Amino acid sequence: MIYELNHVGGRVRDLEASLAFYSALGAEVVDRLFMPGARVSRVHLQLATGLIELLHHEDPQATYGLNHVGFMTDDLDGDWARLMALGYGELSSPRVAGSGQGRLAFLSDPNGVRVELLQRSEEFRVAPITTGPVQALSYVGVAAANLDAATQFYGTHLGMEQVADDTFRLGADAVKLLPAAADPIDHLGLAVARTGTEQDPDGNRLRFG
Repeated sequence: MIYELNHVGGRVRDLEASLAFYSALGAEVVDRLFMPGARVSRVHLQLATGLIELLHHEDPQATYGLNHVGFMTDDLDGDWARLMALGYGELSSPRVAGSGQGRLAFLSDPNGVRVELLQRSEEFRVAPITTGPVQALSYVGVAAANLDAATQFYGTHLGMEQVADDTFRLGADAVKLLPAAADPIDHLGLAVARTGTEQDPDGNRLRFG
């Protein structure tokens, strides 16, 4: 069963610049390791209530920025087989994670958003961090040109609770479906005592409010 929206993640060009940016918003490092096989540094940051996964490749990459949402499951093979039988796009079948921490798989949602399924025993999330300006990572804004198909995927097939017309929650975190999104992961919505938008060092959009 899929039981938690665990993180939003992607590649960063300059890990220290990204860490400095999110630290200024009150984020704290809750996990950090280096995967020698892939030559990738992985950092999980907790920003208020939510987890952001930063992946820094030693070799230059073609693209940078947030590129997936990760969900926890207690039955990776069963959930994978069920979603494949429903016709969703296979990106990477179940395998041991490069970190050695459990197993994972990737698929595509109906609008091309990259979705990771994770089964592992490690828990990186800590109690909500309240020392910074951000009160919550309110949602991850994802592309949903086909809104009905996205609603079925996240609500029916991933088992997320629909808490608004366009917003689905599972655990502490939520996705917001955006029919006019420019990118698969369009922006992060942050609860903070100011309004406006900002970009992180890799051009990911943050929306305050």
